[in-house]
Amino acid sequence: MKPINEQINPNFVIQAKKLARYTQLLRNILPIECHNHVQVANIRNHSLMLMTDSPVWTTRLRQLSPQILQFIRENSQNVDQKASTTKDNEVIHHVQISTRYHTAASNTGGNNTPPAHSESLSVSGEKPAATSRAKLEISDSTAVLLTQSADSIEHPQLKAALLRIASHKKPDD
Repeated sequence: MKPINEQINPNFVIQAKKLARYTQLLRNILPIECHNHVQVANIRNHSLMLMTDSPVWTTRLRQLSPQILQFIRENSQNVDQKASTTKDNEVIHHVQISTRYHTAASNTGGNNTPPAHSESLSVSGEKPAATSRAKLEISDSTAVLLTQSADSIEHPQLKAALLRIASHKKPDD
């Protein structure tokens, strides 16, 4: 069996480190009471995606979004300087805030978890055009990375879980 560091796709490690750097940057501006309720979930298409654990924190962050966006834009050079390649450098234009509900059903593996609620603001503070999706979708490149990772894993349940996630890719246009 391969060591764990050989089984993990290096792109996952790079993205995880980048998200950790943005999380640390975010903690510099957020009130301390928010720290355990907010995480940087992703960075995609010049958007910083934040995940909260309740609608209360989503509302609080929505109120702080202009300050968060300004702070991230002014201080993201610190994150970008630590990025491993120039393609990792990304200017943040939007902050998207979603709520991930933690219900008893989601803790027991049930499918009764409500969909995440999202709110985003552009640099100007205006809400972008509304989009709605019936289900969560991932990009083709993420699906490929998940499939490659699943192919290198011998644990059958973990492999099956990664392949299920990879099957949520966006339909071809």
